[in-house]
Amino acid sequence: MITNTKNNACGHYTRKLVEGSFNVHSIKDFGAITEGVHIFCQNKTNQCEGKADFVMVWRKVDDKWQITRVLSYGHRENK
Repeated sequence: MITNTKNNACGHYTRKLVEGSFNVHSIKDFGAITEGVHIFCQNKTNQCEGKADFVMVWRKVDDKWQITRVLSYGHRENK
């Protein structure tokens, strides 16, 4: 899966946040969760045909934010 992602996705697509979809939820003594919807645009054609929901788990360590988990799910056509 990682090899397929590197070969077929990395550098080929750009993600764009869908306006109004972004939410942040703090997690006491840990960090935060961000969630939203993003669309996928092909770098060569600038066509934005894919859409998905995402969640990112952030951890704050020594005043620095680190992403610990990323989920992109519910992939569908961008209608």
